[in-house]
Amino acid sequence: MRKILGKFLVVAGLAALLSGCGDDGIYGRYENSQYGVRLDIQKDVIKFRDGVFTVKSWDESQKPIYIAKTQNKDLGSWTFKIEKVKDGVVYQGAVFKKD
Repeated sequence: MRKILGKFLVVAGLAALLSGCGDDGIYGRYENSQYGVRLDIQKDVIKFRDGVFTVKSWDESQKPIYIAKTQNKDLGSWTFKIEKVKDGVVYQGAVFKKD
């Protein structure tokens, strides 16, 4: 019984450790220090510069590239192609670090 319990604890600990290594998505606040621009990515809305873009759909089939189809009152339909990198995201060639 003790041997089985020990193996179970090892497997459970390994599973807990690996579950923390998964993809946590791209949601969050980011900043590009070179241009002083913020990018706030949420499930339902993306805030970029002075614009608010309502997210209509997300395409995560090309991870680490995420594609958001959005709508903006001034610009109309807009597509964000955002790549997740180690310390943040890349949008239009600019690196945004997690805030």
